[in-house]
Amino acid sequence: MRNSRIFLLLGSLLILSIATTAQDLQDNTRKDLVLAALKHSYPLQNFDAEIKKVKIDKAKAYQTYIPQISINGSYTHLNAPIEMTVPPIELNLPAPFPQLPALTLDPVRLQKQDILKTDISASMILFSGMRVYYGTEALTHQQNATQELSRNEVSKTIAELLATYDRLAVIAQSEKVLQESEVRLAKEAAFAAKALEQGLITPYDQSKIEIARQELEAKRLELQTAKSLTASKLAQLTGKPAADFINISPRLVIWKADSVGETYTTHPQYQALTEAAKAYHAKSNSTYSGYIPTVYAYGKKELLTDDLSALDPEWLVGIGVKWTIFDGLMSHRNTQQARLDEVIAQNNLKNADELLSLNLQKSQEELELANQLIKVAEKKRTTAKKGLDIAMKQYELGLGSITERVAAETDYQSAQLTYIEAIYRQRTATANLLQATGSLNINQIND
Repeated sequence: MRNSRIFLLLGSLLILSIATTAQDLQDNTRKDLVLAALKHSYPLQNFDAEIKKVKIDKAKAYQTYIPQISINGSYTHLNAPIEMTVPPIELNLPAPFPQLPALTLDPVRLQKQDILKTDISASMILFSGMRVYYGTEALTHQQNATQELSRNEVSKTIAELLATYDRLAVIAQSEKVLQESEVRLAKEAAFAAKALEQGLITPYDQSKIEIARQELEAKRLELQTAKSLTASKLAQLTGKPAADFINISPRLVIWKADSVGETYTTHPQYQALTEAAKAYHAKSNSTYSGYIPTVYAYGKKELLTDDLSALDPEWLVGIGVKWTIFDGLMSHRNTQQARLDEVIAQNNLKNADELLSLNLQKSQEELELANQLIKVAEKKRTTAKKGLDIAMKQYELGLGSITERVAAETDYQSAQLTYIEAIYRQRTATANLLQATGSLNINQIND
């Protein structure tokens, strides 16, 4: 009874372990890893922060029209109160009325000697001289440019992740090729050992097979090192542990993209430079606002009225105009700089137009070449497989030498590995073409 419980517990743990491993393998599909890489990417996180900063700048620009309210307080002590002295008033009465003395009045106090004032004041921009309009327009294009740069970073991250993951698939399929070859060579080694006992072959002939097996072992060690490095690269891209990628065997098939654009103008970099040129044009227009007057409204309310002078109002409102007639040529210099920035942005756009056009042509030709090389590699693999079958039969019948048998094995290995590399090259070329047209996104990824 106790043993049955132990076996049941061990069986449950085994099933749980298998289920967990299966889930881990399921979570390591291309699309899942791309999503993990996009979430883990620090450059993408920085682009998100930059976009939020631009949105804050736009909000600050619109807040120019929000009234600014402040409470002000002050205490002032004068050397003497401000008073207005009234000259004596003399009354000259006609006779026979007696003359009266001059009438003397006390001085009229206009301001006390100690002044305590507190007021609340407000001001509001009514017209900014088009500065806010062109400023927000420039920020809108800047935000669009940053979003396009973020989309370009997404495309680059996807391409890098796919290339690394496909490299892991190349390694996994290459290991299978070596395993199959090892099985055949082990069988031939057993056959050669019996043939050596019967004197049908020499020790030299037998050493040929052993050398081939040692070469297989050397290739296997190289693949293990490459797998470890590739797993570490995937860990760096996705933020997952490298151990998650050691035991997976991804598939590697020809990539037929659902849709590939035919123009480079949809490339994020081209779109970003287009938006940047528009942003600099808006900034150039905003510099002319320095020649346009600004209109604003203002108001003030005194909170303490005891110390007000006879001339101070208790409250006031008004509208003002500020027109800078001469600012020391600052607006003129700013306009010159803005025009030069616009010229630079247009030159960058023209340069990108030429480079992206060339890159699109190059990507199209590389994909066409990669598809042709797959056909050649497939024919070579088929021919090498036939040659291997013939060499194996001839060797078993004593009609062929061990050298021919090992050479056929090596040719077939090389043909299989070449075919795997051809598929990898085709997938990389497809990703590059999608990237060149701005079409590489999560929807294009098929597991």
